[in-house]
Amino acid sequence: MDYMKKITRQAQVLIFAIMIVIFLIAAFLLFKPTSEEKKVTQSDQYSISLVAENQKIVSTYINAISKEQSSSAYKEFKIELEKGTKIGNYSLSKNQVFSKYIKPEGPDGKEILSSQSKEVVTHYAYSMLLIGDIQEKTNLKTKEKSYEIINARITYDKVPMVLLSDANSVSLANKKKTKEKIMNLQDFINTLKDIDKRNKVISW
Repeated sequence: MDYMKKITRQAQVLIFAIMIVIFLIAAFLLFKPTSEEKKVTQSDQYSISLVAENQKIVSTYINAISKEQSSSAYKEFKIELEKGTKIGNYSLSKNQVFSKYIKPEGPDGKEILSSQSKEVVTHYAYSMLLIGDIQEKTNLKTKEKSYEIINARITYDKVPMVLLSDANSVSLANKKKTKEKIMNLQDFINTLKDIDKRNKVISW
């Protein structure tokens, strides 16, 4: 009988010991930091600054819309910049896409280009301008720098024009509609795509 009690006590001690071991293993697994947590605690530190603010980044030409092509629906137009794109002295460290919804309306067929010639506007030329800040992110350990556009916004302009009979030239008017000038169509498009020159055909 004493022998049986001794065995029972030994079994109880063994069971108790096993329970403690199981509890310790469970506690270890429960509170063991995950690999993701390790990454967070071991992640690099960065410093962030703005190297340019309200920077004119890209100007685009969308299309020239006639009365017949006019739309009452808003459409999405995108500006896509690839990794490595130069913006001033900086190169983008990743691909970035920006978009704006625009209602591409054409002229009503009655609008006069200027008081000088009385020509009727045939098209509106649409151009978008991307403006934003350039953020510099520096890895404090490796000193590696990366750049991206933040706080971006897109504005757009529509330029009244007359597509001349040869279809290779356009007639434009100044803002006050008191003067006109004629440009080669491709030169006009290229000017709208140029940040520094676009105002020569938008607000002269």
